[in-house]
Amino acid sequence: MKRVSMQDIADKLGLSKGTVSLVLSGKAKGSRVSEETCRKVKQMAAEMNYQPNEIARSLSTGKSMSIGVVITDISNEFFGNLTFHIQEQAKKYGYTVITSNTNESPEEFYDAVTTLLNKQVDGIILVPVDEGQEVLLKIMKRNLPVVQVDRYYPDIKANYIIIDNYKVSRDVIEVLIRKGLQRIAVVCYDINLNALTDRRQGYIDALDRHGLLDPALIKNINYENQEEEIKRAIIDLKNNPDKVDAIFFCSRRVFITGVKYMHREGIKIPEEMEVVCFDEIDSFSITNMPITYIKQPIRKMGEKAVDILMEQMSGIDEIKECVFEAEIEYSI
Repeated sequence: MKRVSMQDIADKLGLSKGTVSLVLSGKAKGSRVSEETCRKVKQMAAEMNYQPNEIARSLSTGKSMSIGVVITDISNEFFGNLTFHIQEQAKKYGYTVITSNTNESPEEFYDAVTTLLNKQVDGIILVPVDEGQEVLLKIMKRNLPVVQVDRYYPDIKANYIIIDNYKVSRDVIEVLIRKGLQRIAVVCYDINLNALTDRRQGYIDALDRHGLLDPALIKNINYENQEEEIKRAIIDLKNNPDKVDAIFFCSRRVFITGVKYMHREGIKIPEEMEVVCFDEIDSFSITNMPITYIKQPIRKMGEKAVDILMEQMSGIDEIKECVFEAEIEYSI
């Protein structure tokens, strides 16, 4: 079946192809094309099942009207919400989003970015992975706009959007200490990126300041074997000869897995151990378990990432380094 073209619609309505193009590209507003003509063009396009030729439009404009988003774990509620807000903001600019997942793997990070470059996206928003600096440099050598979000490579001068992970982690431990808790553990991914290292360091400095730091309560978890390692960490903390008062989980996924094994081990929350989650989880609203959590401005981060990317695509080359504040909240 022959593909319906703008010229076919124009011939049906007795209009010029240019008029039809203005209407279907959304540029009729402010021109001399009447609202009635716009209505007729859109109606005829729908009746004839017109589909725009994106490849042809890309060749003529030099833009694909798409951006790439590279995240580390699509199953993580944080990254799912972040991607949603990026998509919604990109839509306001007329852009579609192509999303890829890396599983914290530098090899998958490379493959995801290479695929997006081959698709000729107009810009990329990415969550860095450990040892992925060369991938970011590859994007920048193409002079393609790029924004790092949630984490960043400090040795590379490029746009980023993060929260002050160190400050909020230090502050939440101070909250626990003021409540009289002293034996506070941390369970965190052993990933050498500032978002996670800053959270761990905030925890360490807060406890060290009060002379309460115990290295045995720092549980670093390997991402690839996290289920088994989190399980072992919980059992080890339960069996510690000196009672553990609380656990600070450095990410949402670690928290969910950790609490699962706390329940399996019969640890009562908060009677026996209190918990802190770095991030908000939807299920907090339907649980009776009192939880201290850190609320990140996810929507603000996603929208700002798109705004910066669009500025870069319009020719503004000023590097933006955005640091947002997170908040300490309570589920009950």
